Amino acid sequence: MAAAERLGRPAVALGFCRGGRNAFLASAPRFGFAGVIGFYGVPGIAGPYGPGPTQQADELSAPTSACSAAGVRHELVTCPGAAHGFFDAEYGEHRAACEDDWKRVLEFLTAA
Repeated sequence: MAAAERLGRPAVALGFCRGGRNAFLASAPRFGFAGVIGFYGVPGIAGPYGPGPTQQADELSAPTSACSAAGVRHELVTCPGAAHGFFDAEYGEHRAACEDDWKRVLEFLTAA
């Protein structure tokens, strides 16, 4: 919350892989984010990390993914056939998905 207050404007958490999972969880009200974006964030129960955003959805409030049951505004986008980490300039075969995802990120940030 201090970071958003210091910026003097709404802040959004964005993360990839474990950071994506943390971004989902950062939508809890105590963090004060205007929204979150998680890439490859494993919203469910995962390995040593235990319950994820799906299991904790009723505690989250910022726009995020995996929160339908809790009534949280969200958008979930999947890219069939894309490997973990596909949102990388080196993955030319997923260029169209990367371009679409980047467009969505910019639109989300503009609206936040």
